[in-house]
Amino acid sequence: MTKCLILGIDQPVAQLVAKQLTGLEVVGFSEVDKSADFYVDARKAASYMEAVKGVDVIYSDFVGMDVDWKLEAVFTALRKQQQTVRTVMRSVAGIDQEVDGPLTYSGITDVKEFLKQQRYGIKIVDEAEMPYTVLRPIIDDQVGSAEVQLINEGQPVPVKPVSVAAFAQVVVEEIQNGTHVNQSIAVVGK
Repeated sequence: MTKCLILGIDQPVAQLVAKQLTGLEVVGFSEVDKSADFYVDARKAASYMEAVKGVDVIYSDFVGMDVDWKLEAVFTALRKQQQTVRTVMRSVAGIDQEVDGPLTYSGITDVKEFLKQQRYGIKIVDEAEMPYTVLRPIIDDQVGSAEVQLINEGQPVPVKPVSVAAFAQVVVEEIQNGTHVNQSIAVVGK
């Protein structure tokens, strides 16, 4: 049975993804939810040594600051165990000024540093030389669309948010099917 580790299992998208992943063994990692399968410091490689054992695919729903430190710790643990996994990473639209309008990031006060950390997190995933997919959504559960469009890296991205549920469905499909391996895809509303 395929085993999926969800990083940031306490996040709304990750919770929806976990509920929709049928036919897979799902384990969760949280730095805030003590009831998660793994509840430890997300910035230390030692925290992931048990969590990554036997894992086939990782979904990172780490949001907010320090995603780069957290992903560096994950991939350090994987290298130490000489383990290869496929990673699906949630990032954000706007990391490369590809968005065609103003965009805000909930809870983020230092946007420049936040985007720098997102770019570095993506670089860590890319340079690990393991299969990956980066999803760069614009999410707004109040006005977000239930219909999504996927936009390849390097193309202009309209400021058209998707709902949490719509984005979660994209994540589930990517985890199950691996349709966009080694790609970075913006996820916006139609």
